[in-house]
Amino acid sequence: MKNTWGKPRTKNFVLIRGKHLIIDAYGIKEKKLKNQRAIKKLLGGLPKKFKMRTLRQPAVAKVVSDKYYDWGISGFVMLYESHISLHTWPNEGYVAMDIYSCKDFNDKEIVKYLKKYWSCGKIKVKTILRG
Repeated sequence: MKNTWGKPRTKNFVLIRGKHLIIDAYGIKEKKLKNQRAIKKLLGGLPKKFKMRTLRQPAVAKVVSDKYYDWGISGFVMLYESHISLHTWPNEGYVAMDIYSCKDFNDKEIVKYLKKYWSCGKIKVKTILRG
């Protein structure tokens, strides 16, 4: 069975509704993971760099809770095609990111860019075609 973007599902084809890129990056400097301004700039720049369309400006917040020992930064940018989100754990040198889009995108180029941006020691990536 073949995958196809934007065409109806038939016996031989499955309609792809979107691509979901899941990234776990480790070994990142704490300073970078707690810089809200830099994270907001990253979330604002990724859509432009990879030809996605921003629907709303990025939202970024420091998240602290008495229910968890750790804290971090959460960020989100809504796209016409869907969204980009991230959550950092500065004390652990870790960031979790999701990029979901109904429009196809070059996941390998985004991973290459983010690996360099975060200067991470290790990165785990999973790409899921949705639909």
